Amino acid sequence: MKITACDLDKLTPAKTYTITPEGEEPVDLDLCGTHAAPIEELIQQAKGAQVAAPAEARTAPAPAVKRVTRKTTAKKAAAKKTPAKKTPAKTASRAPKIMTLEEIEAQKQAQKG
Repeated sequence: MKITACDLDKLTPAKTYTITPEGEEPVDLDLCGTHAAPIEELIQQAKGAQVAAPAEARTAPAPAVKRVTRKTTAKKAAAKKTPAKKTPAKTASRAPKIMTLEEIEAQKQAQKG
């Protein structure tokens, strides 16, 4: 059984975080909830979630979102139904074959006779 303790205060449980500053070696940190809180807040901000919400707000279910549908006009509906122009798929181009001078001369001789 493996128990991970916080690198800073030796409390358990702890989560392992790997932080890689640009251009530097990655750093593995084992952090308890208290020390990991700033990192978790940054992660939530990056994901677009609310940060520093009260504990009861975090456990409460999110309010239901009412979807609104819009009616489209005839012009917009006709425009949507027309298929988009497809661009032709690019074919994979082959790199030119690199040949030695001897190979070129042999190929010329083979074509002549």
